[in-house]
Order: sequence, then C-alpha cells, then structure tokens
Amino acid sequence: MIMDSRYEVQMRLEDWGEQGQQRLAGKEAAVVGVGALGGTVAALLVRAGVGKLRLIDQDRPNLDNLHRQLLYNEPQVKQGVSKVKAAADTLSLANSNCRIQAFEQMLSKENSAQLLKGVDLVIDGLDNPDARKVLNRSCLELVIPWVHAGVAGYQGQLLVVRPGLSPCLECWFPFDQLKAKYGQKGGGGIFGPLPSCLASIQASEALKFLLGEKEACLTDLLLVDLRGPTFKRLPYRSRNGVGCPVCGYKDFRRAG
Repeated sequence: MIMDSRYEVQMRLEDWGEQGQQRLAGKEAAVVGVGALGGTVAALLVRAGVGKLRLIDQDRPNLDNLHRQLLYNEPQVKQGVSKVKAAADTLSLANSNCRIQAFEQMLSKENSAQLLKGVDLVIDGLDNPDARKVLNRSCLELVIPWVHAGVAGYQGQLLVVRPGLSPCLECWFPFDQLKAKYGQKGGGGIFGPLPSCLASIQASEALKFLLGEKEACLTDLLLVDLRGPTFKRLPYRSRNGVGCPVCGYKDFRRAG
C-alpha cells in the first residue's frame, strides 16, 4: 500500500512508519462536543490520518466562541449552521480520506450506545459536569477508552480513562466535586489559548492509543495552569481504600 505523501513527515517518527499509518487509517474515534477542545482535537486527528471520525454536538457556533474555537468563522455564525456540519465541511477539506459522520445531537443515556458503539476511542470536548457524567458512565458501560479534558479560567486538567484498567472520571472527581470545580456551561471566563493547549495533549494521547502505544499513555491526572505556566502530574490514590461507587476501581497500581 502506497501511503499519501501528506503523512511522510510523521511516518519518520520512531514506532510510527507506514505500518502505524495503516493502523491509524483503520481506526475510528468519536469527538463528543465539537467546541474549543473537541474541534481542535478533531482537526489534529483528521490531519494525522484517522480513518473515521464521529462528531457529536447539538450546538451552533456563537460570536463569543471565536476567541477559542478554531474551526468556526463569522459567516458560519451568521448563517446559524450547526457546529458538526461546519466542522465536517472544514475537516473534509483538510483530509478527504477521513470518513466524517456528523450527529447534531446531545449525548444522553438514551442515545449513547447508538452514537458511540463500535468506536475505538472517545474524546471529551464537553463543557459541563452533567454531560461528562453521562459520558463517563456510557464509556464504562460500553468499555470504550476515552480522553477527558476540562478547562476553566487559566487552568485545565487531562486524564486518560481505560475502563477496568484505570480510575474513571468519578474516581478522581465525585460528581458534586466536578460540578463545584467546573460549574455549568456559560460560567466563568476561559483564556483563549488554554483549550488548544489541552486539546493538543488530548490528541497526542489519542494518537498514541490508536497507534497501539497504550503503555505510553498518561496514567496520572495532568494539571495545567497557563498563568505560570505550570504542568503537574498527580498520581491517583483511592480515598480510604474504598472503591469507586461508579466503576468499583480501588488501586491504581492494578492498571495495565
């Protein structure tokens, strides 16, 4: 198989090569929430050569999105086009080899199995704790690995969740704590460069996983503060040896 020359530079990387590129072309990922985080991750995955991508979001871009959401522009805001359609149109121009499916829906308990079934990995581009609770539990039930990131102000966090092998999001942050930390949609301000910073790391973790380099993936919680800037890795410790009430996870050292 002769690979597209667009991939030549990344194929020079150690442990990538043509075999890795072919592997990536056979993978499918889902991006849930195609805003500042998800839109940037989607762009990086499409340009890297992921074979299939599902975009899931019910919103339309607004003018106040544009300081941080890189896929959208003023004409699309005026036209009222959906984020998933605008994103799919833009991304298809970047790489016509990637099969992109757009779902103008909000992920819910009722539709998560249908929207996520069969994907190799899920990217969290959401912006509120209620939606992340649904995503966490859906991925646990479907046994799908996913890459979480959240941003607020100048700070963000990132986590790779592998059901049965690592702590889930609610191991780290019980729902009430997550709600207190990141609030609801439309809360505080967001430093424009922050989501792109976190999204680039999300894409990096996703690509390593999809290429089969699972042992190279992040096993801690990554905390980012761009006012420093500071980057800190925090290892998981279960609270008082009690397992997570959602996934039952107890000891991070069991992760493989």
